[in-house]
Amino acid sequence: MKMGNVFVVSLVMLAALMPVELRAESWRETGCVGVVEGELKKLDIEALGAPRVTYIVSSRGSVASEGSEELNGWVSFEKCKGNLTVQLSDSCTVTMMYTSGQCRIPGILHY
Repeated sequence: MKMGNVFVVSLVMLAALMPVELRAESWRETGCVGVVEGELKKLDIEALGAPRVTYIVSSRGSVASEGSEELNGWVSFEKCKGNLTVQLSDSCTVTMMYTSGQCRIPGILHY
């Protein structure tokens, strides 16, 4: 193996190890920042306590195919164990919202 190949393999391995939150930084240029926070203002969430929004990039597809990436807003709350997940399209519109764990929001699906 040539030294150049080792460098390329090392870069590929490094990219695979990058936390998904760091990759979400590249989505900031798309205008998606603040979309989840805007949706929170429309919901009855006061009883859940203060929300904390984290933007996460997840992959769709299989290992065999390249698939695609989507941006999700994961919202945790001060007074419940679980999350509100807000899935965003490439154009930063909300495609789905659902809660998990102990968190419940009227009118939002729960899994």
